[in-house]
Amino acid sequence: MSMAQVVLSFFLGFVLFTGVASGAEPALKAVETALPPSRHVVQLGDQEVVEISKGFKAFSAEARARTISRRIAEIAAEMPLPALSVEESDISSDIMAGEQVLMSVFDADAEAAGKPRAALAADHARAFFEALARYQSTHSHEALLTGAAKTAGTLLALLALLILFERGNRRLREAILKRADTTIADMERKTFSLVRANHIRVPLLALLHGIRVTVLALLIYAAIDLSLSYFPQTRRFAAQLSDLVLGPLGNLGSSVLTAIPGLLVIAIIVLITRWLTRSSAFIFDRVADGRIHFEGFYPEWAIPTRRIINLLLVVGAVMIAYPYIPGSDSAAFKGVSIFLGVLFSLGSSGVISNVVTGFMITYMRAFKVGDVVKIGETTGVVVESSLLVTRLRTIRNIEITVPNAQILNGQVTNFSVTGKPTVSTQLTIGYDTPWRQVHAMLLGAAARTPGIVDQPPAFVLQTALEDFYIRYELMCVVETPERMPHILSRLHQNILDTFNEHGVQIMSPHFIDNPDSPALVPKSQWHAAPARPPGEG
Repeated sequence: MSMAQVVLSFFLGFVLFTGVASGAEPALKAVETALPPSRHVVQLGDQEVVEISKGFKAFSAEARARTISRRIAEIAAEMPLPALSVEESDISSDIMAGEQVLMSVFDADAEAAGKPRAALAADHARAFFEALARYQSTHSHEALLTGAAKTAGTLLALLALLILFERGNRRLREAILKRADTTIADMERKTFSLVRANHIRVPLLALLHGIRVTVLALLIYAAIDLSLSYFPQTRRFAAQLSDLVLGPLGNLGSSVLTAIPGLLVIAIIVLITRWLTRSSAFIFDRVADGRIHFEGFYPEWAIPTRRIINLLLVVGAVMIAYPYIPGSDSAAFKGVSIFLGVLFSLGSSGVISNVVTGFMITYMRAFKVGDVVKIGETTGVVVESSLLVTRLRTIRNIEITVPNAQILNGQVTNFSVTGKPTVSTQLTIGYDTPWRQVHAMLLGAAARTPGIVDQPPAFVLQTALEDFYIRYELMCVVETPERMPHILSRLHQNILDTFNEHGVQIMSPHFIDNPDSPALVPKSQWHAAPARPPGEG
């Protein structure tokens, strides 16, 4: 994956995460502020029977509701139910369950309800009777057996639906993929491989998998919710489960709907950027292969230039799309952006230095992949030249990684620029050996060495006249830069053999005292074999 693709993928993930999160924030706040004030309700199981809005003397409305709920629960456990009646007094209308007071309705309650006290007491008595009757009917043995039977039927139906869905999903998936493969292949051919099969097939598979998981989750949730609703003891948990699952999903859906316009704009920007980057890759890959040629533009510049253009395209797309990110003006989004910017600034100085150096080395054309170079003290074949590092493989088959910043600060020797580099070797021979003979032997050794070319011919330089010996340097051109160490080793072997054949010692004499006779070469020995006098070839 290229750097441009990494930046684009990170940006998309960041948009989806922060956009949905920031979009959900106002919705959650709206739900919280819209909640009604706390209500004090008399409950029997999962039923809300009556609402208590006023307290009485030391008893608050909450305490009254809690006490009445406890009384009605005790009465609901009795079989058969006692008769309910209303008894009037000066200060209250008492709802009686047999001889027990279930609830007292006061003038303040009637005033809050906006009706006469007796009428309100009669309404409450009727509500209590209906709730008690409903409670005993739903908590009977017959009701429990009916709930168990419904639960078993629901689970069997869920199992059947899961089996049918999996079979249908498998067939539908195969049909969609078969149709998609045909369409994608045709599209790939028409767009000259700008649109590739994996670019559509992978997201399509992810979409189908997401739909499958969603449907399975909904089926399982529906079965659980129905099973809980069959029993009065668990009906409350079914409601809580609905609030727990459907509430956040509703908020999330509302946030997604709000964010859709911005996300559509971002999607269009991403598609255009993707098309431009693919077009850039299409052109520059062919420049690198030599199929497209621009005057003054070298093929080795194609890949880094493509990376620069793609990076600029992605950065430009991010800048254009930024205002359309849902919640981009929220404090959370700005905080995350600043945090990521600080992390990037602190941790990327060395990386940026190596990247810039990598571009400079590429456009300087110091070397390319396959060249034999010497960087510092390391000689090897360039196997990779990236934006951050350059990798060399030495003669010992060791791969060495060199940071680009280190290359720019040092010296680079490229043996492959001319295609056939020159190698040299030095040796010192005493003054009593004819220099013409030394030249002839060195040139003969070079001629016997495989890998040394005839044209241009090898030559010998006398680089220094030292105190006790002459320094010779043999220069010759090798055929393949990759085999320079092997060719030089074979050249040394041939030099040793040639000098041994002609009885010349390869050593550097040192004198402690003046010799008995001068260390000179008689004129008769100036052209000792294998040297030849002038005129003899």
